[in-house]
Amino acid sequence: MNALRTISFMLAALLLAACSRPLLPPAERPVPTRQDQGDADLMGRLRMNWQLLQHKDTPEAERAVALRDYNADLLLLLRRLRHDTAVNKHSLIPRYFRLRHLLGASSLRLDSVYDDMVPSAEVPLDALKERYTVYGLGVPMVGVIPAEKVTHSQQKLFNIGTRGTVTSITAILEFSDDGQAELVLVPRQRENTYKAGKVEYLLAADWSATLEVYWNLTRVNDDRMLGLLRPQELRSTTGLSTIEPYDPDKIPVILTHGLASSANTFDNLVNRLMADPVVRENFQFWYFNYPTGVAWTISAKAYREALANVRNQVDPSHSNRNWDNMVVVGHSMGGLITHYSQCEQPWNLLRGGQLPEAALRQYLTPEYVDKPFPDPALEPLRKDYFFKPVQAGLVVYMATPHRGAPIAQYRLVTLLTKLVTLPQNLIKEAYNIATLQSDMLLLNPQDAYLWFTSVNQLKPDSYSIQGLQGLKVRDVPTHSVIGDRGEDDCPKCSDGVVPYWSSHIAWGTETIVPYDHSVQDGMETAVDMQKVLDAYAQKHPAVTASGGRKPRIRIRCTGPVSHRGSAVKK
Repeated sequence: MNALRTISFMLAALLLAACSRPLLPPAERPVPTRQDQGDADLMGRLRMNWQLLQHKDTPEAERAVALRDYNADLLLLLRRLRHDTAVNKHSLIPRYFRLRHLLGASSLRLDSVYDDMVPSAEVPLDALKERYTVYGLGVPMVGVIPAEKVTHSQQKLFNIGTRGTVTSITAILEFSDDGQAELVLVPRQRENTYKAGKVEYLLAADWSATLEVYWNLTRVNDDRMLGLLRPQELRSTTGLSTIEPYDPDKIPVILTHGLASSANTFDNLVNRLMADPVVRENFQFWYFNYPTGVAWTISAKAYREALANVRNQVDPSHSNRNWDNMVVVGHSMGGLITHYSQCEQPWNLLRGGQLPEAALRQYLTPEYVDKPFPDPALEPLRKDYFFKPVQAGLVVYMATPHRGAPIAQYRLVTLLTKLVTLPQNLIKEAYNIATLQSDMLLLNPQDAYLWFTSVNQLKPDSYSIQGLQGLKVRDVPTHSVIGDRGEDDCPKCSDGVVPYWSSHIAWGTETIVPYDHSVQDGMETAVDMQKVLDAYAQKHPAVTASGGRKPRIRIRCTGPVSHRGSAVKK
């Protein structure tokens, strides 16, 4: 009872902490105020510095000062516009200049896309440990797109399957020869440079601010315990999403989290990887979010269905080679979902005692992947055990308990399992399958329920873990990241949750990092993953959606915010 009360207090504390945190930075009054520097003076300074920036004969020292002052004045102007919009409740359409959005849809009004545009400089980092930026022309912004606008008629420009999304924008105020001002909003993930007159500049960027706002906006992290104990309440957030608007010219990297976790468990990993220009150029990160209270074999079904549905939506002809080169990454129980979905004969998982009657074993053949069973009572088995493996080009496991986690047998963890309330549809499915197994149903019908809870399927002696050992996986490049808490005694080491003997597999490469079970949060893992993805991109570079090779982009000047290298693209 005390343990139950403790867990309840923890869940309440998590929910209260979430409610106290603002979704977005407030639109506070900018400093200096308009009494210190009026809008007309600000526009005059911007016009003067723009003229200096667009001429090739401007001395480099003068150009550097002009760029610094231009960016600072533009940031102040944008802060004022955001403040005015919040106070007066007007749309984001500026009153001082024309607007041009480079989303490839010139007819879109700004307020039909964004609910807010937040200067990246105003976004404090909470979840992320470092800030990664590119110094260059313009002001980095975070455009906030709520769920109701994600389903815009131009939906392929935006996110898929989420409660809201964001996009990295670089704002530039340019002036024509007659002095007319135009605010240009450039999607930073699609463009690296911008021409001011005859001079080409690197575009400024702040990758970390976009990630921070996204995770705060979606608040999936606040649902991590709810997803374990009350999975039926998170069905609306189950599925795939990508932070930036979908880019068909990049290779999808599918990240799947583990038990009592959520998609933003990868926030620091993605933040660090986005600092690498090769990764940014070739890959787009996708997240599979799911309630973790249900068995990983069940979540694997939702995973495969989500992948198939998204590809059918964005690549209906299945002609985009970037999807064929997809990278799948799974942490902890997410690694088991990934592993199982790579198996070539998944129906053989049922040989681990789930179908003891010899008469039923005749159906454990590949023909029933597409063919109906003679006995309709067997149909509940189809989507969980009879499927074609996910076609990925690279598989990465992180702290994955391929042979189970002994911690799942601990008494407190067993108590936690009893607190899980499964969705009614899964309870029905459990007992439908149980009717196929008369001995188990008669001896202990509760076991049928327990099959569908995640913790029970993590035990080393569970039927799913035991059955997984005998399944053949696709022959595909595979890499494992394994944690060692510091004893440095592998192969006897452990990450504190999963021992090496469970996370090690006989195929592929592996890296052991000095970190606990949350290996995805370690800097060593980010360095390792950067090398893995860079090497993969060398062999399988991203291509255009039409099938041609993408032009290589040479990027200079990436690094921390204090970096002050040249912003001019030579």
